[in-house]
Amino acid sequence: MQVSDIIKPGDFNNKSYNSMIPIIRILKVFAINGNVAPNKTSMLIKSICACSIFGCLSSYCLYYKTKYVYNRLDISIRVTDMAQMICDFFQYTVDLFFVYKFGRNLYIEYFRQFEIIDVCLETSCYAEMKRRLLKTMTFFLVIWFISSFTDLGAWVITYGWMIPVVHSLSYLYLLIKILATLDLIANIIQVEVRLRIINNFIKNCYKCASACPVGMLADCIRNKNWLHGEDGSPDQSFKARSIDSHEIKRLSKCYLLLTEQVMFINKMYGFRILLNTTSLLFDMVKILNLAIRIIVGSQRTLYNSAGYNFLPGVSGFVRFLTCAAILITLVNRCEQAYRQRERILNVIDHLLINKNPDVTLRSAIQDLQSLLQDRPICFNMAGFFTLNFSLLVSIASVVVTYTIILLQSVN
Repeated sequence: MQVSDIIKPGDFNNKSYNSMIPIIRILKVFAINGNVAPNKTSMLIKSICACSIFGCLSSYCLYYKTKYVYNRLDISIRVTDMAQMICDFFQYTVDLFFVYKFGRNLYIEYFRQFEIIDVCLETSCYAEMKRRLLKTMTFFLVIWFISSFTDLGAWVITYGWMIPVVHSLSYLYLLIKILATLDLIANIIQVEVRLRIINNFIKNCYKCASACPVGMLADCIRNKNWLHGEDGSPDQSFKARSIDSHEIKRLSKCYLLLTEQVMFINKMYGFRILLNTTSLLFDMVKILNLAIRIIVGSQRTLYNSAGYNFLPGVSGFVRFLTCAAILITLVNRCEQAYRQRERILNVIDHLLINKNPDVTLRSAIQDLQSLLQDRPICFNMAGFFTLNFSLLVSIASVVVTYTIILLQSVN
């Protein structure tokens, strides 16, 4: 099959794009979906309208809180809440800008690049990618609804109706941050699955290559878990068949194209996720500070709620865990993509040492090995931070440090 048979001018029936349809349909509600409209003008109009609506809502909520609410709250809560509202709106406008900036041509070309890769890799796991995305979406939409509904109910009981309704805009901004993160996760899944397919090809090459004359060593490692699936069971994605140097070179080309896809992802989402993470940090620090103050009694509620004054504190902890889950899931998905690359290198090492490929095949495998080592898959936030487990440690340290500082402050 030729690539030209799949990519047709003016046609955009792309399987990779279709596997992301569930999240794209929800993103359209907030005008932050990837732009595949016939022209950029309609996207610009939608972006301006969405920005204007949220700008008016944010301005009114900030005005109402300044006039009627902030004078009853601790100064640390006022400052963090005001900073969080401003940061949320700015982050949303940046989302709108990047969606418009990368426009129809770049975004469509990005998905067509996946078509080229899939022709070489014989990819057929679009249903799996869609299923993974649906599971992640369902999880986050459920916990967002539960945390927002319980928090709204707790504030209604202890503060009446008006203040919680004004505060509910923060729930909507949290949903937007969740959706932006899910959009990035959907693209990371696209990369991760194709890395796993490359890994399976290399495993097949290992299985079919003749063993080198080192006694029974090659046979001893044949059943180790590194040659199995992630759950320890044999991987049945491919039937064992011999792979020549031409196919290895084709895998090298596919991996090189994947690194280009990752570069586009970092350009499209890097700065947005940086602001998203900063906004979530504001959320976590503000929520944790407020929750602790309400539970220990240093921040009073407006009404005598018959012993229910602690409820906003408890619901705040639930929202805090929701924000933490967003960051943990994003980093974990990135780490899974990194692990796939490491597994490929691991199989290549065993192949070169414990098997005896011919000179041409060995040269092609070594070229792939060098490419994997020199151009690792790396998701980052505008080049400032890499999305990995070390980032989570830094975030936890920041949240704890600033929460302690705010709790030690006085009115």
